[in-house]
Amino acid sequence: MKKQHLIMAAALAITVACNNNPSAEGTPAPPTGDSQALPSATPITDPADSVIVNTANVDSSGTPAPTVDENEKKYTNDKGETIAAVYHDSGNMGVAELTINGETIKLMKGEKEKGATTYTNGKLTWKVKTDEATLEKDNVVTVYKAVK
Repeated sequence: MKKQHLIMAAALAITVACNNNPSAEGTPAPPTGDSQALPSATPITDPADSVIVNTANVDSSGTPAPTVDENEKKYTNDKGETIAAVYHDSGNMGVAELTINGETIKLMKGEKEKGATTYTNGKLTWKVKTDEATLEKDNVVTVYKAVK
């Protein structure tokens, strides 16, 4: 019987505590009806507050990235096969996009060797020196001349 009295006393204490919660009494009920209605205390912002600044060409220090030099050249070999190469160079970082038989392949710029700039993706190696280029694939090297 004593356990029942303790349980009843605890339940009564919880009920009294919930009914006497001052923070629950001061909160207004949410508005009924139109879900588009905003409470009167809602701040209104200026549309300019929502403008996002385009920082796509700026690093974290706010310095603009170097410009990218895009040059397209066409090369042909003795068999008449043509490769179009678009170079996206910006300093040490660069990419060459080769279009071979309608397929575009991107190669990352590597080290210079004997005056030739090397681009590779691990499977293909494209070396460019002035008006001549070589394509190495599966240990076969093909020489290409720039089309003028």
